[in-house]
Amino acid sequence: MATSAEILARVRAEIGDLGEGFLKSFEGGHTEYEVGVRNIDGASVLVRTVVEGVSTPIDPEDYMLDLRTGLLILVEAPPAAAKLVVSGTAYPMFADSELERCVTTAVRQHCHGRTIQTRYREEGTGFIRIRREPITLENLPEVEIDAVAILATIEALWMIVTDASTDINVNTAEGTMLNRGQRYAQVMQMIDALTDRYKKLCQQLNIGLYRVEQSRLRRVSYMTGRLVPVFVPREYDEYGLPIREIPPRDAPNEDTSGIPSPVWGGFGY
Repeated sequence: MATSAEILARVRAEIGDLGEGFLKSFEGGHTEYEVGVRNIDGASVLVRTVVEGVSTPIDPEDYMLDLRTGLLILVEAPPAAAKLVVSGTAYPMFADSELERCVTTAVRQHCHGRTIQTRYREEGTGFIRIRREPITLENLPEVEIDAVAILATIEALWMIVTDASTDINVNTAEGTMLNRGQRYAQVMQMIDALTDRYKKLCQQLNIGLYRVEQSRLRRVSYMTGRLVPVFVPREYDEYGLPIREIPPRDAPNEDTSGIPSPVWGGFGY
């Protein structure tokens, strides 16, 4: 079973956003400090005071640390003679919360409209039934983890390319030219390459956004003008009532006035 942390770590490895340790020391006597690093891993943070070589950790409830900007606010200022030491791990590009959104989006898109069907025998009656469960990250097959990680990496690169799109080329009077738009072009090429890679995996395994889907056309009754109901196909030994399918309908010209039809029963010809 895959976890969000495993896919997040895979995405960081793909884009080269690996953690870097930091150790910052400040003079005491203040309640606000700029740590000087961004995108901090909250689980790795250790804030402590050092007085004459004796280190005393500060309880996390006694300070607030903005993991995105690195702003540290203490409830009580340490003594002026003490040293405030902050250590932990930070990431150069993305915070965990940002990449978690990419992973969530990738899982939602990759698993959209898919279910896992399990055949079982009902206790007491002995009837054979089919259990249908939506595919989520908890029951995602192991073979699809790579595809989800690639899709999450693409989502992260789209955030990078959006930032790079605002860079402009620099030309100086001395003839120096800085092609800052090259970063945008290179990231776009990487997105295209990863998209082709994800698409090939989906087509080979018939999974994700590029899987082959089979659908049925719905027939309209000539007598009533209503759609004829369709039902989910069943195994030959599956017991129970049929499951009704209600596919979405495109109705751009649907009447939304709420005025009932003058024909009795709502039937029209």
